[in-house]
Parts: sequence; structure tokens; C-alpha cells
Amino acid sequence: MINTYLQATEDALTKNCNLYFYDDSQVNKAARYSLLNVGKRVRAMLIYLTADMCGMDWKKYKDFACAIEMVHCYSLIHDDLPCMDNDDMRRGKLSCHKAFPENIALLAGDSLIGCSVETIVNSQEFNEVEKVKAIKYLCSAIGPKGMIYGQELDLKFETEKANKEQLDMIHRNKTGQLISLCGKLGSIGATITEEQENAINIFFANTGLVFQIVDDILDVEGNQEELGKPIGSDAENGKSTFISLYGLEESKKQVEELTKKANDLLYSQFGDRAKQIIEYTKKLSERKK
Repeated sequence: MINTYLQATEDALTKNCNLYFYDDSQVNKAARYSLLNVGKRVRAMLIYLTADMCGMDWKKYKDFACAIEMVHCYSLIHDDLPCMDNDDMRRGKLSCHKAFPENIALLAGDSLIGCSVETIVNSQEFNEVEKVKAIKYLCSAIGPKGMIYGQELDLKFETEKANKEQLDMIHRNKTGQLISLCGKLGSIGATITEEQENAINIFFANTGLVFQIVDDILDVEGNQEELGKPIGSDAENGKSTFISLYGLEESKKQVEELTKKANDLLYSQFGDRAKQIIEYTKKLSERKK
């Protein structure tokens, strides 16, 4: 089923690029270079799996999946820039600002924010109230009290040592907000209880934190060829990470504990309908790239 989700997402992203960009635009080429450089599409998968768990037809959520992949791609393009993390490689290829002029890469990232909102607005699958709710969730997740704040803190603690609360705050915003957005978008239109909604929120909050901890682990013991980007850059840049704060073994223990708590809660509310998303996030916590 995951392969079906993946192909549907790639087709929808290509269709939206054709709709929202001028063919002869350099920004178009740069945005496509990064957006259509096929990744794991984790966030799109999580939206589909949430919808399925909530008893909805996953195909209805393709525009939401495109929107979240667009804003995720924008964040990666900007995160790689020299003024941010200054990374030359992404997903096994040159970063956008290395393959294109830096100013074009900046504009490509900017353009994907607008495209994500327009994709939701133009969706034929949801009513106006549901689309406004989706845009509200999206803007909150990527805004100055969301992902942007996480990125700001991430830069701040390149030169200062973060404690546990500060590190959690960085990654519950920088990485976690987009992961949590998947649960919100994937359950729009579904009839669920307050307890089920709460379980989804906690599940995705923990999943987002686990995703970042695993990223930190892979930066220490991952394989550069598998990851498609250099390893060891966090330590080289003096970044505060879960590894620098807790050490490798304690970080792995936290992955197990956070995953178990999230899975148990979700299963208690959705039963067997949660099995597919639990299995998928379990694989994410064990990933090597």
C-alpha cells in the first residue's frame, strides 16, 4: 500500500507543479529539482495512514499530502542555505543552492509556501470550512510559533548549550510541528471522539520527537551513502543534539520509550485500525536513512 501512496503523491506533486509554475521559470526548475527529488514522503504517508485509521478514503487527502510535502521541501531548501546549516548535499544530490544560484534557491523555497496554500484552497475534496481549518493548521505549524521558532532556537543553540527543556522545545517545533500537522490534516472531515483526537495529537507529538532523535543518532552512526548527506555535521557545527545531551545509548532508549507510549495510546483508542500506522512509524524509528 505504501508504494501506492508514494506513486499517488508523486503524480499529484507533478500535476500541481504544472499548474502553479511557469514552464520557462528558473524558480520552477529549482523547485522541481528539490520537490520532485523523490524522498520517503513520510509526511504524506502519515496523512494517508491517519485518514485510513479514521475510516476515511485516503485518496481524498492527496492535496493535503502535496501541501505538506511542499512546505517540508521549502524548509529543507532554506535549511541548507549558507546562512542556516550550510549543507551542500540533500537526498544524495547537490542542495538546491548548489545546483542553482543561491537567490533562485531562496525564491524556490518561498514559492512552495504559496503553492501549498493554493493547493489546499483549490482542493475539490473538502468544503470551505474544512479547507480553512486545514490552512489554519498549516500556517500555525510552519509559523513563528511553530517550525520557524524551532529553526530560530536551532540557530541560537549552535553557540549555546541547550538543556533538556530547550532541546525538546527546539525539536517539538522544528521537526515536530510538521509531523503533528499530519495527524490534524489526516483527520479533517472524520468523525472521531475527543479521546481519539487527543490520542492522535499525543501519538504525533511523540513520533515527531522520535523522528528527530533518530536523525541525531544517524548523524553519529549512519552511513553517508545511505543517508545521501554528510554525517557528523552536527558535532562539527557544535549543535545541541540528543546525542550531545544524553549520549547514544540513552537516546536509543528514549526512542523505544516514546514509541511505546505513543503506540499504546493510539491502539487503546483505535484498536486494529491503528496497526498500519503503528507499523509504519515503527519502521521510521528503526530506519537507517
